[in-house]
Amino acid sequence: MTELKIIIDTLLPGDAALGMPSASLIDFDFYLKQHNLTEVSIDFIEMLDKVCTEKIGRTFSELDGVQKMQAINACKLVDVRLFSAMIEHLLKAYYTSPSILMKIRAGSIPPFPNGNSIEENDWSNLETVYEKGKIFRDI
Repeated sequence: MTELKIIIDTLLPGDAALGMPSASLIDFDFYLKQHNLTEVSIDFIEMLDKVCTEKIGRTFSELDGVQKMQAINACKLVDVRLFSAMIEHLLKAYYTSPSILMKIRAGSIPPFPNGNSIEENDWSNLETVYEKGKIFRDI
């Protein structure tokens, strides 16, 4: 059975240039246990192992990076609900991890109106659209 850490590091490998850690550096196992989701991860691993052996003929850990992503994407076609649940929970675990929240400079407070600062945007490129006026017809 493929290790969960290998799978989640394929999905969220991290970025050294941005200082973002890979998904295996957060405690995804704890998140799964905390939310009673260990069955989801086990089912996903079994599905991925089956896809790898039937369609590629090798184990997941033997594949290169591109092939790993192809195998994971093939799982989407096998069971989109299980695939979506796994991705959803991985993203929730990753982006609610205190270490990740500190890296992206997001706190537990809402960003607006009195929370985190929001950068001002330049909306001048939309002026031409606004100046066109009404472009729909009344019903």
